[in-house]
Amino acid sequence: MNKNAVFAGTFYPAEPEELNNLLNSFKEETNLEFKSKAIIVPHAGYIFSGHAAMSGFQHLEANENIFIIAPSHHEEFNNIALPEYTYFDTPLGSLEVNNRLIKEIAEKFPCIIANEIFDNEHAIEVQLPFIQNIFYTKKQSAADFVKNLKNLGHKIRIVPILVGKCDFRLISDLISAYWENSSFVISSDLSHFYNQNECRKIDTYTATIIETGRIDRFEPEQACGLIGIKGLVDFANKNNSTLIRTEMYNSGDISNDKERVVGYGSWFLYPSSRNDFIEKFYSKTILNIARETITLAAKGGNYIPTSIPPVLTEYGASFVTIKINGELRGCIGSIYPTKPLILDIIDNAKNAAFQDPRFEPLGEEELSRIEISVSILSAIEKIDFKDERDLLSKIYPYGIIIAERDRRAVYLPVVWEQLPDREIFLNSLKEKAGLPPTYFSRTFEAYKFSALYLEDEEHAI
Repeated sequence: MNKNAVFAGTFYPAEPEELNNLLNSFKEETNLEFKSKAIIVPHAGYIFSGHAAMSGFQHLEANENIFIIAPSHHEEFNNIALPEYTYFDTPLGSLEVNNRLIKEIAEKFPCIIANEIFDNEHAIEVQLPFIQNIFYTKKQSAADFVKNLKNLGHKIRIVPILVGKCDFRLISDLISAYWENSSFVISSDLSHFYNQNECRKIDTYTATIIETGRIDRFEPEQACGLIGIKGLVDFANKNNSTLIRTEMYNSGDISNDKERVVGYGSWFLYPSSRNDFIEKFYSKTILNIARETITLAAKGGNYIPTSIPPVLTEYGASFVTIKINGELRGCIGSIYPTKPLILDIIDNAKNAAFQDPRFEPLGEEELSRIEISVSILSAIEKIDFKDERDLLSKIYPYGIIIAERDRRAVYLPVVWEQLPDREIFLNSLKEKAGLPPTYFSRTFEAYKFSALYLEDEEHAI
């Protein structure tokens, strides 16, 4: 039994060639050699959200099963809904449903099985042509699909799931149960029908929650597919993974309507921290940004990047350190993320070179001799301790912030290389804050963080 395409000709083109051409136009060249088993992508009309959706799908890993987890926009029910359809049709052909897996899920998870809930739901249908365009090269019927399996090299089946009223942990558990041989598409737009400025504020907040895993801060109006998003974020938190942004904008950026806009964003799951991802793929990019910023600023100009990796548009905190012949020449940074990481690095590079009160502004004649390092901070965590001895046992090997009323000081993790003794490290930090090295009180506070340390090896001594 096939489910017919309902939204061809409205949400996306009905003619196969036109549809493939449009999908291909959304693709961007990328040197990022990484494929993810889980993505978050929008589900609006392609003219609005197609570019954002493709930016996510280009990172999706092919697997035996591709789960498409989407909100139900028209029907109310509890938990999740599964279909009995055998194939889902689009202008590009048919995608087979893994009915065996559908039956297995129905036995393990609270759900209903009802085709009619899927019949007029766009949030799953609009994702299917992306899968066909990326993993299959031409239009094919259901019969052709089966005949050509040997040529494909692998068999992909879809598992369409609509989400009703349920706990997000049901989605997290579902992802965990079928993670080994599956990929997952979480279908969701972001905020709906605010003016453009308000939309950007809400979506930036939503993105920060997704990227930091602060799942308790989500509110229903932030996204229509919020339960699916929360389920994937919960899975990421439990598996030491993070979600990396690939794109974010809103319908007001496409149309002339700035008063009632819808937000769109895409992310992919990375099986480690954001800093690990940045270190692997963008170390040289970040160091080049810092050096170009300083070089142009010394000549009275401003560095304006022409191409920004989406991960650097995520909010982040950084320190930029400048040395000449191994001696400190400037160091300025941020403890808390208050802006996109790329802007934080640019601002701190400029300030380290020309605004560090301990040094004269960097001269143009010094540019060829500077050594630059950039530290990107993780989230800050408060350290609970009983006394100073207890605190000393908990500070290594982290970056440490101490605070006592209006006194505050920070050392990056790299400082341990110069001050490897814990007591000397802490006493020195106290002195940096303007406190006696023997100082301690009940109101004394300490915080820890880790940091990615990037050093410009080409210019280091």
